[in-house]
Amino acid sequence: MIVPLLPYLYFLSNAHFLDFNRELWVLFSSSDLLVGRIVVFIGIILFFLAFGQWLWYHHKHSGLFVKGLYSKIRHPQFTGIIVVTMGLTIMVLIFGDFNYAGFPNNVTISSLGLIGLWFLQVLGYIGIAKYEDWRLSKKFKDEYLQYKGNVPFLFPIKSPKRIPEILFTILLVVILCIAIYLLPYNLIKVYSHIHFPNLYNI
Repeated sequence: MIVPLLPYLYFLSNAHFLDFNRELWVLFSSSDLLVGRIVVFIGIILFFLAFGQWLWYHHKHSGLFVKGLYSKIRHPQFTGIIVVTMGLTIMVLIFGDFNYAGFPNNVTISSLGLIGLWFLQVLGYIGIAKYEDWRLSKKFKDEYLQYKGNVPFLFPIKSPKRIPEILFTILLVVILCIAIYLLPYNLIKVYSHIHFPNLYNI
């Protein structure tokens, strides 16, 4: 689960104008990164809430867990990680031109390249979640099939009956990719500077 975070740590840690301590300060206090940071925190809360519910239930019971967040989404831990990496993608894109970030050896990455990386990561989680579905359907049989028919996959939107669940999930991710690409990053910076002047700015 740590692997998807590694590219963002690389991008954010190789800016020549930031040492490590200042980097952490920027990540947690910069008004420029406020929008991305809010998305990251939502993902972290979702992940730990789902993980805590899962641990508590498995400590007390041995059957299929269908309560709490698991009554809304079948794989909320994966959803939390997806939201975290989406927020990190937004944070890196807010840096703007990657030449400005000063990556070593003239390494530059386009916005589309970074969003494509996030898309590939989400595809990986879709694959892992489908494997979990298969494994749980073997273990719990009809009980899991009934649960699967009633609860959405990775996002709290039920797939239309005419569209396969995997395809519908990928379409939702494509829509999110387009939304991330079209975000007005310069306006976000200007708005952040005006309304949160006391926070550190990049």
